[in-house]
Amino acid sequence: MKSVRKFFVLMTVAATLFAGRNIALSQIVLTVSPPMTSNTYAGSITLNITGLTNTEKVIVERWLDANANGVIDPNEPLMETFKINDGGAMIIGGITNLNVPYDSNSTTGAITTSLNFAPPMTLVDIVGQQIFKVVSPTGRFSPVTATFQVTNAPLAQSVSGVVYSNGVAPLPNAIVVALSMPNQNYAGATVADSAGNYYLTLPAGQYGLIGLYPGYYVDQNLAPFVTLTNGVNATNNMSATNSAGPVIAGQVYDVGDSNGLGGVSLQLTLSGGSLFAIAFCDTNGNYSALVTSNNWKVKIDSPEMARRAYLVPENNATSANAATGSVSNVNIGLLKANALYYGQFVNSSNMPLPNYDLNANDFSNQFKADGFTDANGNYSVAVLNTTNSPWSLGPGGDNIGIVNYIVNLQQNYISNNITTASNNFFLLPIDAEISGQITDNAGHPVSNIGISAFMNIGSTNYSTAFVDTDTNGDYTFGAANGTWDVSPNENGGHSLSSAGLFDPSANHYVTIPPTNAIVNIVVYPADLPLFGQPAHLSASQFNFNLYGANNNNYTVQFSTNLVISNWTTVTIISNLPNSPYLIQDLQATNRARYYRAFLGP
Repeated sequence: MKSVRKFFVLMTVAATLFAGRNIALSQIVLTVSPPMTSNTYAGSITLNITGLTNTEKVIVERWLDANANGVIDPNEPLMETFKINDGGAMIIGGITNLNVPYDSNSTTGAITTSLNFAPPMTLVDIVGQQIFKVVSPTGRFSPVTATFQVTNAPLAQSVSGVVYSNGVAPLPNAIVVALSMPNQNYAGATVADSAGNYYLTLPAGQYGLIGLYPGYYVDQNLAPFVTLTNGVNATNNMSATNSAGPVIAGQVYDVGDSNGLGGVSLQLTLSGGSLFAIAFCDTNGNYSALVTSNNWKVKIDSPEMARRAYLVPENNATSANAATGSVSNVNIGLLKANALYYGQFVNSSNMPLPNYDLNANDFSNQFKADGFTDANGNYSVAVLNTTNSPWSLGPGGDNIGIVNYIVNLQQNYISNNITTASNNFFLLPIDAEISGQITDNAGHPVSNIGISAFMNIGSTNYSTAFVDTDTNGDYTFGAANGTWDVSPNENGGHSLSSAGLFDPSANHYVTIPPTNAIVNIVVYPADLPLFGQPAHLSASQFNFNLYGANNNNYTVQFSTNLVISNWTTVTIISNLPNSPYLIQDLQATNRARYYRAFLGP
């Protein structure tokens, strides 16, 4: 009996010691739901973590299980990582940032969070097997893992083939990316098997294909292009080159606290060339890439940073000159957001649109940011309110099917000291076309000029797609029912002003239905003076507008008898401040009065 009592005493003491050492009595469990889905999945991925202490913080990592063996092996890339705590969320101005994973589970000791499965996140949502891993930043529990698999959707068309290493041996577990043409947006990605074989189903369309792996580079000029029509199964082999050359290395880090940001994918492109490579940051934000001896550019794709509320520089390529050997400390610092756009995105039937991308750019083109809609169509886009310029916001170009719709423009802006701004977006189905031709006053077609149309319904503004006129001056774009104001681009690139032209008839209105409309526009040399909007206001006052080029000098004259050509100056305008410019003739008492304008004096 004494030995039995001694045994129980020892057990009690051992339990007390373990509790004192902070060993968890409950087991940490991670589940992923659904555990498997296709690459056209329109929902979200839900992570459930149980066995935690109240408000405990954990680190979630997402690894590519390239060989699908259920284990995180050396050289398998960390696709993304983020921190989340029991009961926590990122709040900006009282609004939850829906992009940053947060705990939606009110139960103490458990975390439930959802990750969007959006098309622009092609590399993160790659076809293949992944491993989610939950880590304790304090070491309170041992890491736990769960697998997640993305399969090919049962589409009628596909691409397949073999990725070779240096054109000879198959490249095991190569990453194959399909880029939609001609905009080169990510359209899909898959992991090849151990023999380099890949298979990827895609919607009908035109694609460029790239097959590579960290440590390799490809020549994009040699990348195969494929056109998939309904039911086509195309075969295309590819080759990637294993570089033995210099290494580009550095760290992606938070500018505010200098901590490294793990799980960031990077794109490396040869300056002025067509070579392309990829790299992934480890858990500390460090990366390295084998390249050729030359000057390279390193950049980060903005959509994946939305999950951690970081801004990416608009022109975010960082130069790395490896012409004379390896180069280190090619570091990239990212700023964290402090302001938030939010709202809802629905279709024409008021149904929510999940996994839709919205992107924002500040007007001075310093930064860009992305955000995504959740299952209810609600979205957040985290930005900076200290950029000294407002932000523009709208749907991203990667959204599936959005080309068949027109989306309204944003209503509210974020700028200095504005923390949040609400904007709701909804779609109008395109059911007509507006087309026409732009010519100059001599009848010559004007090419490469941007043109679009605008419409207002109540307090909501819409804009069609911007298109450029072709070599014949012709244009066509989709439109919806309503009254549209068709306008050529007046400033910036592909504009009338850059071509030395202007449109004196600023508004070209057209109403749909009928199904299609034609709007032909005649433009004039910018310095050519023209008159418009005449108005006889009284027996002695006649007003009209002068159109011309800003900062030019113009003389405006009148005559009462064209036969004798007796012209009198009304006014001389030095450095025309704006066009149109109001001209007032306060002595217009004659029944017949003629006006002319010319450059000078």
